[in-house]
Amino acid sequence: MSVFAHPISVVAALLVALLAALVPTALYLYVEPRGRLAWGGSGVEQKARRAPRLVRVAAWASFALGQLALPWLLIPALCLGFLVLQAKLGLVRAAPAAAVGSLAALGLLQAALAFRLIPLGVQLLVRSDRAWGKLGRVARALGLAHGGVLAAAALVGLGMGAVPGAVHPWLRTALGWAALRPVLGCAVAGVLHAVLIDRCARMVAPRAGGASPEG
Repeated sequence: MSVFAHPISVVAALLVALLAALVPTALYLYVEPRGRLAWGGSGVEQKARRAPRLVRVAAWASFALGQLALPWLLIPALCLGFLVLQAKLGLVRAAPAAAVGSLAALGLLQAALAFRLIPLGVQLLVRSDRAWGKLGRVARALGLAHGGVLAAAALVGLGMGAVPGAVHPWLRTALGWAALRPVLGCAVAGVLHAVLIDRCARMVAPRAGGASPEG
């Protein structure tokens, strides 16, 4: 079935994407012109100074993921609500409780990781010596953290579907849409973001190490 058979869904997805891009784009447009003086050598005109293209993309991605820090706290809150509802319905069992608790912990970890990304995006654009000096280590830490979350969330999803009846069907559906899919999607985006940051660390040296490439 063609995606255009559901125009309302397509329009809704486009609106969500547009709204999600507003904050990172506004932050980028505010910070990027103010960080241009840190780029280019002494012989480069001020209007020609810009961070390399890869750095600008990585900074925008940092803002995009960083804005999820507060909304992502809804995931553990929703998981707690599911646990309370299970208790009231008398459906509390080890497997569902473990799945809900695991997703709540993973969502909380992703929110904690996101809190550091907006400052990281700013430091990338203004070429902070302190940030660039440890950028490679930051990229590896982010990659390992998001990769671990991705693996753990995938195991939770496989576990919920592996044993029929282990997790009540309504709970499995609710967890899938409210927690599992968002956590998986954010983890994939986080791994890709870590790759971008690592590429930036390899391409651009701190200012003490020499001039940067222009892009």
